Amino acid sequence: MFSELLQVMLPLAVILGVVLHGVTLAKTGDLAEISVSEREILISPRSVFKILSLRWNIRLPSEAITSVSVVLPGGVQAPGLRYGAVFFPGLTAGTYMAPDGMSYWLTGQRLPALEITLREGPLSYVVVQVRDPEAVATRIRNRGNAPSGGPGRG
Repeated sequence: MFSELLQVMLPLAVILGVVLHGVTLAKTGDLAEISVSEREILISPRSVFKILSLRWNIRLPSEAITSVSVVLPGGVQAPGLRYGAVFFPGLTAGTYMAPDGMSYWLTGQRLPALEITLREGPLSYVVVQVRDPEAVATRIRNRGNAPSGGPGRG
């Protein structure tokens, strides 16, 4: 009886532990690393967020990006149905399906996040929290080149 209960409870305890660890790490607002080149944007979730969002990385072709902005997603749930995603108070990670298309979210606490809107591909948009979303948005707008005269809206 005890071994059967342990077989059921241990995996649940491990899953809950991973999620709670993710919530704790999400408080920093630095959930992913973003690499920017002329050809593509590479989003790599950090540590446990790879597991929670069920993605090791996301490649976005530069030509598919229509806009980049900084948003404040705190307190708002990702729209639509979860499609390989986790939602827990203080953490939203993974892919969501909504009438306007699929989106990828990797957000934690009420901190600014980067929103990248796409014109084509499997995702309509991506919302991800990084250490300095305004600086990353500027790098994406400039496609990895050094900014010339300050951040512009692109």
